[in-house]
Amino acid sequence: MSFKKQNWGWMRHVLTALSVLIFFLGCIVIGYMAWVLATSTTVNRFLSGTLIFTYTVIALGFFLFVNGLVGWVGTVSQSVWLVRLFLGASVLCILGEIGGIITLNIVQIQTVDVVEHGWLELNQGTRNMIQTSMECCGFSGPQEFAYSTLPIDDSCYEPHSDNSTDEDGSSIARSDWDETTFTTPNMRLKQIGCGQKLHKWFEENKVAWVAGLATIGAVEFMAAAVALFILRRLQTSLRPRTLSRRRLRQHETDMANDPLPSELP
Repeated sequence: MSFKKQNWGWMRHVLTALSVLIFFLGCIVIGYMAWVLATSTTVNRFLSGTLIFTYTVIALGFFLFVNGLVGWVGTVSQSVWLVRLFLGASVLCILGEIGGIITLNIVQIQTVDVVEHGWLELNQGTRNMIQTSMECCGFSGPQEFAYSTLPIDDSCYEPHSDNSTDEDGSSIARSDWDETTFTTPNMRLKQIGCGQKLHKWFEENKVAWVAGLATIGAVEFMAAAVALFILRRLQTSLRPRTLSRRRLRQHETDMANDPLPSELP
């Protein structure tokens, strides 16, 4: 007997909502990485096998996209095998996150290494947003542009006055910056690199970004728990009906084997 005609209950709507949420999370990740690859020079190295950060994020995005779509279609069509596939994929995702955390601890990869590799694989648009919000320039500072043909974005500059002072309290004369700013004499380069500030931000906000990553795992765990609950409920509701049918068939068999009144002695 098929499960499709069974009553899935209101938990089906909860699983649908969680599946849709997972699906849109995957769409956001895939959309962002598509923008990064389309506007970055690293797209030429995509097939080189060296963009670990990019591969990991894209794989996560596609996994969330496909798994959310499977769960969404499975609950709407009330297809048991799709829900089972969604449950198995969710369990694999949770195990993968746990395995990734254990691997990072075993390999002892530092936050600064992750930040540096991530910065190299980001597009200039994302770097500009970081430079603007964190008041920094480049990963190690503006000196990294000295031997590069890449243009310095406006986000690397900040306004200054004639008697402005540096962060260490030393005075900065207007003439000191005229030769470096050229067409922007009222602007000066930010001297602090974004790598230092990003590392500091990750260390100070460890609770926030760890909680953000844990939220994805929590959504997957909740969806897996709801899917398991629905499957167990369907199995439980099937047993009495199957037993009743067996008894009915046995009773019909007994009735067929009983002798007719005319055959009685």
